[in-house]
Amino acid sequence: MALPLPRAHAQTGGQGKIEGQITNGTKGALPTSTANLTVTLMTAVQGATTIVTQTTTGDANGKFVFANLDTISTTRYLVMANYADVGYYSDVLAFTSPNSTTLPASITAYDPTDDPSVVQVLETHLVVDVQAPWLVIQQIVVMENGSDRIFIGKAVGPHRVSLTLPILAKAINIQFDDQTVDQTTMRGEGVLTYTLPIGPGKDQILFQYEVPFTPPTYEFNLPLLHDVARFGLYAVDIGETIQSQQLSPTPSPMGDVPNAPKLIAMAGDKFTAGTTIKATIDKLPAAAAQPGQTPSAVLPTALPVSPQTIGLVILGAAVVVAIALLIYPILRKRAADAEDEEYDENDPRQNLLQGIADLDDAFEAGEIAETEYKDKRAALKAKLAEMNE
Repeated sequence: MALPLPRAHAQTGGQGKIEGQITNGTKGALPTSTANLTVTLMTAVQGATTIVTQTTTGDANGKFVFANLDTISTTRYLVMANYADVGYYSDVLAFTSPNSTTLPASITAYDPTDDPSVVQVLETHLVVDVQAPWLVIQQIVVMENGSDRIFIGKAVGPHRVSLTLPILAKAINIQFDDQTVDQTTMRGEGVLTYTLPIGPGKDQILFQYEVPFTPPTYEFNLPLLHDVARFGLYAVDIGETIQSQQLSPTPSPMGDVPNAPKLIAMAGDKFTAGTTIKATIDKLPAAAAQPGQTPSAVLPTALPVSPQTIGLVILGAAVVVAIALLIYPILRKRAADAEDEEYDENDPRQNLLQGIADLDDAFEAGEIAETEYKDKRAALKAKLAEMNE
């Protein structure tokens, strides 16, 4: 639904109807604060190359209705509205139940704030995969807005800055798994500038980049720009060692995932802004590389997520889920070297991870359409998150 496709005029009539309401989730907000907002319905028909849009106006209580809709189960609907210059979205909707003709849609909006104290960085995790002479870094930032307002950040030039994210020096090929985040986050040396609003509750930002190293050692230095309650450093174990005075060995978060690569895991708690996390990664291998060649991306293709309120990145789940979703491409990439390992077809977690990997293979081979691929991949990720709640 988030693809920048050309818009078409409203579709022909059907028997379906979407009824919903926009409410204000900020304590003390007037009930009429969401009155008379313009509401947009986006319709994606399977196999179509355009997204159909139509609009209506909510009433004094924020209620709205879209009628005469197609009830084919493969058609997807998304409702959005702007409140205080921030876009809010419903869940993705579909008439999947037999004989269903009415779908409920709810949107919760919030009053904005530019007070940075409402946002905290709970956890930062980095996963290192050695592809000499490069380290592929997959980074997870878990944050929380503990207020009942949406944090819009401070205005800096033409943009609003909501969060600054530290990255390792000399990072290249920075990619986010969320298409919207990828397009709106500004790159800089040693830092990324996140510009999207941050809504109440927990959220996660996942991204990947590459840094060069000179064997056999890499000096890991990451300055923290915010207080961090927990920091984790993980490396796919190929015989290297990690030493740090700030981080201690910890059990691998992938320990219960069948056929997952072995990880060296280090972690620490309660770091303050301004602290530089340091570690020495030693016994790294040397490898010949073609001039200018960098490792291929291992993050999955950008997922069909909508800004702010719709996220297919696992929201509110244990961070081990996010790490699992980052690690599984490494697992897929190295599967050819582990074909003799036992596969437990009765393990639901393994089946889900394998299903995601198989989908990626099919999409890369051109065997599945992009829309179907993204829908199925999102559903598998949601099931994996549910298993870890």
